[in-house]
Amino acid sequence: MEFFLVSEDVSVDQQTNRMSLFNVIEQLASPSFPFPLLYAASVSLWVAEDDDDEGKDYQCILRILLPDGIKHDFPTNFTFKTRRHRIITRIQGIPITKPGLLQFEILLNGKHHATHEIDILQIDPNELLPAAETI
Repeated sequence: MEFFLVSEDVSVDQQTNRMSLFNVIEQLASPSFPFPLLYAASVSLWVAEDDDDEGKDYQCILRILLPDGIKHDFPTNFTFKTRRHRIITRIQGIPITKPGLLQFEILLNGKHHATHEIDILQIDPNELLPAAETI
């Protein structure tokens, strides 16, 4: 795996195949629960190794683990046609029922490869959410 990220959306230019991610998600906040995760897009980039057979079938699973323990799996099968293979999974409307840790996990053939974590915060509707600190 080259990388794995979760953002609000992703765009792939049809002429150049260049990809742009919009608003990488690090945290979400709401004054009340439940609320829907309106849009999210996960992107993983896989690079074939020398011993990978051309035409071999791989199963990639995007697993979403909600703060309340509910799990959603989104499987995708693929084969390498070139050295790199990009998987984009768009989701919408998943209900977030409580604050905590929202995890997006990526598995290849059942083996864990990466996790993207999103903090789910409950905020006072009268207070502003502090900006993330930068280093």
